[in-house]
Amino acid sequence: MSIDLSPHIKPGDLVFCAQLGAAPQSLVKALIEQAESLGGVRFLNSFPLDPGADRLTSAGVDYLSMDGFGVNAKLFDAKKLDIVPAHFGDYARLFHDGLLVPDVVFCTVTPADEARRRSLGLSLDHLRDAMECARVVLAEENAAMPWTHGDSEISSDFLTEVFSSTQPPDLWQARAPGPVDHAIAEQVARLVPNGATVQYGVGATPDAIARALAGHKDLGCHSGSVADSYVDLVEAGAISNKFKEVDQGFSVATALYGSQRLSDFAHRNTQLLMRRGRYTHSSETLRNFRKLYAINSALEVDLTGQVGSEAVSGRYIGAIGGQVNFHRAGFESAEGRAIITLSATAGKALRPRIVSKLSGPVTTLRADADVVITEYGMAELRGKTLVQRAEAMIAIAHPDHRAELRQAIDGLV
Repeated sequence: MSIDLSPHIKPGDLVFCAQLGAAPQSLVKALIEQAESLGGVRFLNSFPLDPGADRLTSAGVDYLSMDGFGVNAKLFDAKKLDIVPAHFGDYARLFHDGLLVPDVVFCTVTPADEARRRSLGLSLDHLRDAMECARVVLAEENAAMPWTHGDSEISSDFLTEVFSSTQPPDLWQARAPGPVDHAIAEQVARLVPNGATVQYGVGATPDAIARALAGHKDLGCHSGSVADSYVDLVEAGAISNKFKEVDQGFSVATALYGSQRLSDFAHRNTQLLMRRGRYTHSSETLRNFRKLYAINSALEVDLTGQVGSEAVSGRYIGAIGGQVNFHRAGFESAEGRAIITLSATAGKALRPRIVSKLSGPVTTLRADADVVITEYGMAELRGKTLVQRAEAMIAIAHPDHRAELRQAIDGLV
């Protein structure tokens, strides 16, 4: 399919693109190919699933993102990507306040129903807010996109032009959980009570956590994202959403990371609501949960409880994302917890992830530290002194790194 973008895009425009499987593949390809002739554009995109070879060799595109996931990490290393650091829940406000205004929006939509309504399908996040601010909204109609309910349902009047697509949406698959993931998950599951509302993210460790929670009862789901493991929990009877203080009876998410199984499960599922990121991550929403268990991951945690989830040694490979939004909410929840999970080491070189000093920026403050879990145990940090925290963190570090970490205790500030 040949698409001419010149009637719609002006030099210097900021193009906001839907993330994950909701990215319209033909429109993105056309933009990368035509960007230089269009006079140059800025392209704001999170977690692209395409291989990215054309992005790395493209001309005329300045890439921006909130994360270093997927090909974005390679773009950052190649100095072709700039990061816009902000909490996930704040991006919509940046759009509406005029600080980061999209001129053009790319998205994927379902075919229209009899009332000319469509669904945005797999990923909503900040898309509705971007559409409300943009001059132009270009969409690919894809019959393989699942119809999801909630804020993802829109009028066709939102769309400037619609192009047809025959390519199936890109799908995402995490690596299979291993022994370390399961060891972490078992400890998390022991903390989470029946009837809690959980947020646990996506990836191998979250998938293991879901498996460990399968025997629980009456859990609620309120999360930024869900994966195939969410389907496992529903089918196991662990999620009922019966005791949620808001959206009772419904699971709530803003993005679906998964396989065709998740897509099929979400299609026309009236028990799953897709909500805007400024709703799912808002303190006004999250403060309603009395028993919120926020379960997030990290790249590194230092001896005082500071969490780094964005960069390691100068490489931007993660994100601020919604960690702080949910972590703070779990921390303040009357009967909830704020849980950070990570393996004690990374890679074949067994690089330590419990460290005396973070090698990247601080994402979550040590004042908000609650509990940190590795495969070696659980460190309860809330209410502890710096020395007590350090001792607890050293106890869950890899045994080979503990002696060196102890030498850093005297320098804690």
